[in-house]
Amino acid sequence: MHSTARRARRGLAAGCGAAAALSLTLAAPAQAAPPQAEPTVVGDLAYGPATPGNLLDLYIPDARGGRDGLPLVIWHSGSAWFSNDVKTGEQALDVVEEFTGRGYAVAAINVRSSFDARFPAQGHDVRAAVRYLRENAGRYGLDPDRFAFMGNSSGGWSAAFAATTSDILELPGETGVDGTSSAVQVAVPFFPPTDFLSMDTFAAENDLPMQPGIYPHDAPDSPESRLISCPGEVFPTQLVSIQACPEETEAADPSSYIEGEEIPIWVLHGLADPLLPYNQSQLVYDTTTAAGNEGRFTLVPGAGHSVDDIIGARVSTTWMTNHVGAERVVNRAGPSWYDIDRFLQSGFARAERAAR
Repeated sequence: MHSTARRARRGLAAGCGAAAALSLTLAAPAQAAPPQAEPTVVGDLAYGPATPGNLLDLYIPDARGGRDGLPLVIWHSGSAWFSNDVKTGEQALDVVEEFTGRGYAVAAINVRSSFDARFPAQGHDVRAAVRYLRENAGRYGLDPDRFAFMGNSSGGWSAAFAATTSDILELPGETGVDGTSSAVQVAVPFFPPTDFLSMDTFAAENDLPMQPGIYPHDAPDSPESRLISCPGEVFPTQLVSIQACPEETEAADPSSYIEGEEIPIWVLHGLADPLLPYNQSQLVYDTTTAAGNEGRFTLVPGAGHSVDDIIGARVSTTWMTNHVGAERVVNRAGPSWYDIDRFLQSGFARAERAAR
């Protein structure tokens, strides 16, 4: 694990739980996406050999993408890594409608479930989907230099993993890279699980009401334990707690890949999330900004484990650090899709300036 990740864990801000007590100011109403014609759908594109775990649907709007093609949003819906077919779910289709209406192409992707394969397969799938879309950008009118990744819950983990490994050409054990970049230019994870080993301790220390069945996260049958598939010493086919294999578990933490320059990332979390404690999002923000990178972290009082709870919420608190390290805190209405759109555009512009 990189030293920046360790420092961020030791320095996790103690005052974050008091975010709801800060003074709050409502912002102006958000701008809605303009109406657009129905997008062209190219379904069941195979970016890898596993079916249905390596399929994606691409939605192409009737819009001009400029000389270099359309910007792309890659979306992965969460399932606690239990499902390998989430690309046509309600949340994915909501994102498709919102962002094709804003002139983006949208790729809704599947990755292999924890029943199909153990980590790092899911991380490799995330990156393989990015490479497939980049290699086929010309065919579908995409701009290969304007890729954004978003997702919720375990899909938020996918977005965070894509973000923090964007500066790595090839991960250990990864195949099929062939020199194509797996990088995205900006990422927006909603309530991602990140540091699996700290979830239960943080929830207990802060008296957070976690939902039975998912919590505790270090139980042998938890989503995180199934993802890591930590084998028992006596009975190797019987899974045990992730606490028994910390090195393998830490390798699944997107924060552990942060070292030096990273892409802009905006992580969002509800203070009333009953499945994942909010420190999971804060750790990504703390780690990347400690390394000098641009990041945002939004906490929404009363919001649960739901994108709808966060987008357009009445109030929220956002910590923002730019690329020169200046942090500010904004208390305002919760983020809208318009705000997310502006953040993506800012990330694309930053990547373009860096490439000059």
